[in-house]
Amino acid sequence: MTELDVREIPPNERHDRIHDAFDDLEPGESLTIVNDHDPKPLYYELSAEVPAFDDEAYAVEREGPERFVAELPKAASASEPETVRVDDIDGEPAAQAFPGSEPKTVRLSLPAGESVAEHDHPDRDVLFHALEGRFDVALDGEDHRVEAGELLRFDGERSVEPTAREDATALIVLAPRSEP
Repeated sequence: MTELDVREIPPNERHDRIHDAFDDLEPGESLTIVNDHDPKPLYYELSAEVPAFDDEAYAVEREGPERFVAELPKAASASEPETVRVDDIDGEPAAQAFPGSEPKTVRLSLPAGESVAEHDHPDRDVLFHALEGRFDVALDGEDHRVEAGELLRFDGERSVEPTAREDATALIVLAPRSEP
C-alpha cells in the first residue's frame, strides 16, 4: 500500500502528484491519500479519465474536520476469460462489467417506477441495450421507450434519465468519443 499526504502540497500540484503516484502502482494495488477535504472531484476525474481506476472499490473516510483518507484502487489486470451472468455482476443499481477497463460497460437493474437521476456522460458515445423489461429513457427531457432486445444510441453530452416502467435490466456501454 502506498500513502500520499497531500495536505502540504500546493493545491494546484496535488492532482498531478496523485496521478503520478497512481500510475506507479501495479494492477490490484491501492493508493491511499490523506487530504484536507473530501476528494470527490478527484474521484470524478479519475473515474472519467483513468481506465485503470476501479471506481467501484473507491472508499473515503472522514477522520477529522480537515483529515479525509481515501483509497484509490487500481484495477487488477484481466487474465483468463470469464463467463458470468449479467444478474451476477455485483453492485446495485449499477455495476461495471469490467472495472477499470474501456469502454465502460455497466449493468443497470431497476425495479418498476425507479429511475436514475438526470446526468450526462461528456466525451462519450452511449449504447443503452435493454435486456429485460421496459425503460423510458429521457434524453434532454424527450422520452424514448426502450424495450427488451432494443438499443438506444446517443451522444453522452445529452442529459439522460432512465426510468424502469417495469422491473428492467440494461447493459450500457460508455465508449470514449474518438477525436475527429
